[in-house]
Amino acid sequence: KERFLVKTNQRLEAIQTTDISYFYSEDKLTFLMLKSGQSKPIDYSLKQLEEELNPSDFYRINRKYIIHHSSIKEMFYASKSKIQVQLEPNNKNEKQPIFVAIEKIGQFKKWLS
Repeated sequence: KERFLVKTNQRLEAIQTTDISYFYSEDKLTFLMLKSGQSKPIDYSLKQLEEELNPSDFYRINRKYIIHHSSIKEMFYASKSKIQVQLEPNNKNEKQPIFVAIEKIGQFKKWLS
């Protein structure tokens, strides 16, 4: 998929995937985060997005996030089996650190290289 149609109030907006940093879910809703820092709701689940997005560009790191490789600001080992990721732009609503799911660490490293 190369673009998504986003409805905000009565406006419709076509957003290119090249403008998207990541997708995230919050309170059973799904949002996309633009590189500009704007967050917009979309009518897709993360599971649907996983099937629609180019896997060389986007990767689902855990149950709440699908990220674009360029959105990674920093990543480091928080413990032997936990990789913490800081995304850019920062999701101001996210109070918890973002970790790559343990079962996805191997695939995540492969995806990045």
